[in-house]
Amino acid sequence: MIQPTLRQLEYLVAIADRGGFHRAAEACHVTQPGLSAQIKQLEEQLGVQLLERSRRRVLLTAAGREVVERARRVLLEAGELVEAARVHARPLTGPLDLGVIPTVAPYWLPEVLPAVRATHRELRLRLVEDRTEELLAGLGDGRLDLLLLALEAELGDVETLPLAKDPFWVVLAKTHPLARRKRLGESDLAEQPVLLLEDGH
Repeated sequence: MIQPTLRQLEYLVAIADRGGFHRAAEACHVTQPGLSAQIKQLEEQLGVQLLERSRRRVLLTAAGREVVERARRVLLEAGELVEAARVHARPLTGPLDLGVIPTVAPYWLPEVLPAVRATHRELRLRLVEDRTEELLAGLGDGRLDLLLLALEAELGDVETLPLAKDPFWVVLAKTHPLARRKRLGESDLAEQPVLLLEDGH
């Protein structure tokens, strides 16, 4: 079976919306005979009558109503396909799902987001705040496009770009034996009790 063309479906929907060939032809910027020929060809391809024609009006048959309903969905999907291709042709436009860890979001986003919005006005940014493992799962299955997180975590096979270095600070009581030191390494803290966030943070 020969597949209907998008143009044929567009003409059929136009007839359904405007109730006749003449107005549909005007809306589609084609001649009425040209539009009629396309509809006739569509009916022959599908092997079913889609329209009941009379001198006064044009009515959809039961098959015509179902085909029109499906044609609307096909045309909508085709339009979204074209828009998706256009978005990819222009970087940083359209939707972008960004995952951010909670320990970074409140410090970076208030400064960065206004600049991003001013520079990329067509970008529709959606933010998701979660733990690293959940964000990586979202990146892996396509729910997220980009992540902002700490590179110290086990990230697996993903491409990374360092944005900044954030040094660690040790907070000690003034009377602690290590308090007089200017710099400390991991080995200095090996036997020391420390306060940490729970696992996952």
